[in-house]
Amino acid sequence: MIMTEKKQQLLKSVEDAELVLVGLGKEFVIDDSFCSGELFQKWKHADSEEKFLWMEPFLKTIWLNEQKGLANQKAYEALARLLEGKNYFIVTLATDDMIYESGLNPERIVAPCGSVNKLQCEKHCTEKIYPWTKEMGEELKDAALSGELEQCLPFICPDCKEKLELNVISAQSYNEAGYLPMWEKYTKWLQGTLNRKLCIIEAGVDFSYPSVIRFPFEKMAFFNQKASFYRIHEKWYQLTEELKDKGTAISCNSKDFFMNLFV
Repeated sequence: MIMTEKKQQLLKSVEDAELVLVGLGKEFVIDDSFCSGELFQKWKHADSEEKFLWMEPFLKTIWLNEQKGLANQKAYEALARLLEGKNYFIVTLATDDMIYESGLNPERIVAPCGSVNKLQCEKHCTEKIYPWTKEMGEELKDAALSGELEQCLPFICPDCKEKLELNVISAQSYNEAGYLPMWEKYTKWLQGTLNRKLCIIEAGVDFSYPSVIRFPFEKMAFFNQKASFYRIHEKWYQLTEELKDKGTAISCNSKDFFMNLFV
């Protein structure tokens, strides 16, 4: 009954809001069930001497791009339904790009931790970002499934001839050029939230990169007198003392919460 009331409260807050800000954290990141799949297992068996470890993150990208019907996708679809017709922006820590398959407006999404469908120079010799292509995936998948790993060479930076790697925050020299244009758009959008009815939804956010979502969202909720604030997390749902009377804490896995939002 309490959870039903909180769902209705959130729905009403979004309906009444002029703007909606959403932050999506680690609960929206896809787990490593990739490791139990055929593609990974065949590659692992063929690479018994671990000479082709560079392939692993790219193989995971292939696997991610083939997934259908995951809980993440259903949660994103519910979020898209919630935000339909609203002026919103979403900040996500996920790098799998699954959010872009949900009907949400890609021009209203920023992913500061990067994207597995973008590549960068391993040595960061340039600010250029390169796209992951279907042809790259097919070549790599064929090599992994056949066990003939030597037929596929590492992807090479056109400028310095060093290796290309995924443009994600775990890269040895992360190239932020991949997300900065959308981040600039996001910061401009934020300027328009001052003294306006703003609904802030923080979903699945723990203490990973707290300066991206957790801390700035708390600050906005505190200073904007017209803001409502929702923190949804299975473990880290607690509110700060300053937001205790203003915010709503929801102790629930955020993916599950959105999947059941309209049930």
